[in-house]
Amino acid sequence: MSGLSGPLTTARDALAELRAALLCRRLRRTTVQAGVALVYHRVDGEGGDASREILPALSSRSFARQIRHLRRHYRLVPASELVAAVRSRGRGEPFPACVTFDDDLAGHVHEVLPVLAREGVTATFFLGGVSLERPHAFWWQDLQRVVDDRLADAVPHVAETDFSRALAREPKAIFRVAATIEQLPPPQRAETADALRGAAGPARDDGLRADDIRRLLAAGCEVGFHTLGHDALPQLDDGALEAALRNGRDRLEELVGRRLVLISYPHGKADERVARAARAAGYEGGFATGRAAVAAETDPLLVPRIPPALAPGKTALRIARAVASCTSR
Repeated sequence: MSGLSGPLTTARDALAELRAALLCRRLRRTTVQAGVALVYHRVDGEGGDASREILPALSSRSFARQIRHLRRHYRLVPASELVAAVRSRGRGEPFPACVTFDDDLAGHVHEVLPVLAREGVTATFFLGGVSLERPHAFWWQDLQRVVDDRLADAVPHVAETDFSRALAREPKAIFRVAATIEQLPPPQRAETADALRGAAGPARDDGLRADDIRRLLAAGCEVGFHTLGHDALPQLDDGALEAALRNGRDRLEELVGRRLVLISYPHGKADERVARAARAAGYEGGFATGRAAVAAETDPLLVPRIPPALAPGKTALRIARAVASCTSR
């Protein structure tokens, strides 16, 4: 589980957090222009199990500690301001950072907003609008339910491999199954997604409705687009890429009441071709995933975001070391 498992683990994590704070304080004496973006997904209660869950939930307690560390040691800004804040950072000033969330999850409102309000900070939420009217699940969410309920033999492209047998012996095989599905040609991936949907049963009602999105906005949070279909954009041809960048955007813009000029790329994947297409579609900022800091020369359409660890101290060190790597360039 994501919770700290005992006094020794807790002490080690606290030490890691202290080491990160000291490193950050030392780095602030430099003139390096750097910052960090973090990408979160699900925050929920006691958290999930990273050994067997594709996207394990971060515990509410761990999330709160991470936000508290960021507030104390970094300058938190909206995602739309991060690159400019990096480029204007001077010696002695805190490094800018932004907190972002992907996917349309009810926990953004029920678990995340109270923490943000308590700490007096804001975040940017990248949404697709997939659950505005009814419950919705993506294929990896259905895969998790299928594996949890031992239904893998009913799914093509999973059952016809040895993965279903491996899953019975080794829970971590789910990650190989997910990687295999993600790399399938679109027709086969769609067929597999349909089979997973049928095997998993009704989607859980844990998405964001229109009123939930209004609550995010009322709390002063920023909203960007995450696409409607959640396809890995580098795999799409030019026509499909252009459509993915636009389909569903106007509907979400109508709800938000303003033009959406930020996008986070599904699965955190993007390249220069995707960035050019995003720029042509009117986006001013694009966010991928990678354990790197944001530098002054970072392309605003290819901003890397660091995924947090489940342990707060490990996350703090990951962030500080990313900033430190910029000093050696």
